[in-house]
Amino acid sequence: MFESDEVEDNQTIKLTKRSVIRKIFFLGMVFAMTLGISAWLFPSPYLVYSLIIQVGVIGYLAVEITAKTAFRISLATQHSDRTAKSIRSVTRINGAIVIAVVVVSYLSQNAAVAASIGAMSALVIGFASQNLLGNMVAGMYIALTRPFSIGDIITVLGNTGKVHV
Repeated sequence: MFESDEVEDNQTIKLTKRSVIRKIFFLGMVFAMTLGISAWLFPSPYLVYSLIIQVGVIGYLAVEITAKTAFRISLATQHSDRTAKSIRSVTRINGAIVIAVVVVSYLSQNAAVAASIGAMSALVIGFASQNLLGNMVAGMYIALTRPFSIGDIITVLGNTGKVHV
C-alpha cells in the first residue's frame, strides 16, 4: 500500500506541475496582451498607473497559483495539513513583498530610490516584528522537523510532561 501512495503522490505532483505551467503561460500571455493594449489606450502620464494595476492583478494571480501549488505539493509529499498551510502562508507573504517591491519601483522610476525604500521598509518591519518572526521561524522548524509526537514524554527546562493534542 505504501508504493501505491507514493505513485499517487508522484501523479499528483506531475498533474500539479502541468497545471501550473499552463496557468503561468496563460498569465504571461494575458500580461503581454494587456501591456500592448494599454500602451495604445492610456496617455503617457497615466501609463505608469495602468502598469501598476496590471502588475498588481497579474502578480496576485501568480502568487495565488504558486501558493496553491506549494500547498498541494506539500500535502502530497508530507501528508500534513498544518505544514501545508504554513508553507502556503509563507508563499503568500513572500509574493506580496515581491509585488510591493515591483510597485514601488514603478512608482519611483529610479532603481536606487526603489532599493533604498525597500531597504528602509525591510529594516523598519524587521525591527518591529523581530519577536514575531523569531517565533514564526521556530514554529516552522518544529512543524517541518516534527521532533515530538503525541504521547512522547519530554523535559523542557526541568519540567517533564507528556505531549497532548
